[in-house]
Amino acid sequence: MTQISGFFFVGLQFLPIFLFVFLSVKLKIKPGFGLFLLLFLYGIYNVFVPLADYFTQVHSFFGFEYPVALILNQSQALVYCLGISALLIGYFILKIFFKKQEDFQSLFFDFQQDWIPKVMIGFQLVLWALVVFNIQSSGISFFKIFDFNNQSEKDILFSADWQYPFLDLLSNCIPVCLYLQFRFTKGEKRIWFVFFFFWLIISLLSGWRYRIILLGILFIFHFLSISQIRISRLIPFLILVFVSFCWLTLNRMAIAKRQFQLITFDLSQFDLQIATNEFSNSRTFRSTLLYLDKNPEVQKQASESWVVFLKNKFKSKSNFSDHQRPKPWILSVTKAWIPNGWPWNPNPAVTQLEEFFLTFGYLGVFMGMLLVGFWSGFLDVKVDQPVFQSFKLVGTALLFQWTTRGFFLYQLQITLICILPFLVLYVVKPYLPHGSAANKA
Repeated sequence: MTQISGFFFVGLQFLPIFLFVFLSVKLKIKPGFGLFLLLFLYGIYNVFVPLADYFTQVHSFFGFEYPVALILNQSQALVYCLGISALLIGYFILKIFFKKQEDFQSLFFDFQQDWIPKVMIGFQLVLWALVVFNIQSSGISFFKIFDFNNQSEKDILFSADWQYPFLDLLSNCIPVCLYLQFRFTKGEKRIWFVFFFFWLIISLLSGWRYRIILLGILFIFHFLSISQIRISRLIPFLILVFVSFCWLTLNRMAIAKRQFQLITFDLSQFDLQIATNEFSNSRTFRSTLLYLDKNPEVQKQASESWVVFLKNKFKSKSNFSDHQRPKPWILSVTKAWIPNGWPWNPNPAVTQLEEFFLTFGYLGVFMGMLLVGFWSGFLDVKVDQPVFQSFKLVGTALLFQWTTRGFFLYQLQITLICILPFLVLYVVKPYLPHGSAANKA
């Protein structure tokens, strides 16, 4: 029976993929980077990790025991199948009804590209000033950050209690600024490398793995979009990306906590257990399903959780106990099952697909993933406009965060912040010279 459960789990999820391939050939629709990234990530989170857990007999997560049950496997597979089906339906609808770039051309405006790098440099300087201000306001000495012998916990950015959390959130758009600066800089890029290495050092010391991955995905898709793909170049490139991800995963906390003696180059430590732990959202989902099944009163709070979160956002912290806003429902319920006395405070996550189900049920999965399908289809529309091409690549790279961290309202915040550089370009455009005169700005 358990073998039937495993085959059912995989087969049901691949059904919409087979239909998608058939219709793509039939309707001559060529999928773009966005959809491939989504299907690749959901293949890892929804298929590879559950299958690996199934064959290696993983029955617990952070001390919480869960059974390998046919009904539970079927429930997960149905949710995943519905979500992927809705994603593909949304994608097809947009691609079928909006085939030409003229359908979207009116949404975009022309840019003089010469001054884009200069605007991005100025915007980054403003952002870094705000970051330094936030660091100092939070009781951390900015210069002590670079004292690698300093082991004081209060000077570690990773565990900082930010005075202004929004300013920390705002720094998410720096990778986008770096990408735009790189893309539109003609000739030597020495200034870009100065900004890049400064950002990279701060990112490593802050444990900002997501932001490093975001910039990495941006450059991967950038070079794939401007050059002819050759297997002889692609395979070594993908190996380099995989090795970099493994090394960053193994050493992220050692660097962030300045325990440099713990840095390792032995990539054999990145074994199957560590790999599945990195993509363990399905375990969190399974554990949360069992927890909610035993605590139906908690499930009743789900449908109002987004409204409650937004209301709390506009209330002063002084209105809450300990002057702290309560955690969003989804972030609380996805760790409520962890047994008391667990030796550390983990933050397990679900995928966006899984959050839609936990919060709004099957209808939420279908409608939410339908919107994601619309968005990914929009990102795959071909428009011969360099700034919009950059916008599409940024939106595509953000799909990584949209997939891996299921908290829709937070991802919406991140997305709006990451398109701020484009908004800045739009705002300053009327005040800057055109053509070659931009070099004198």
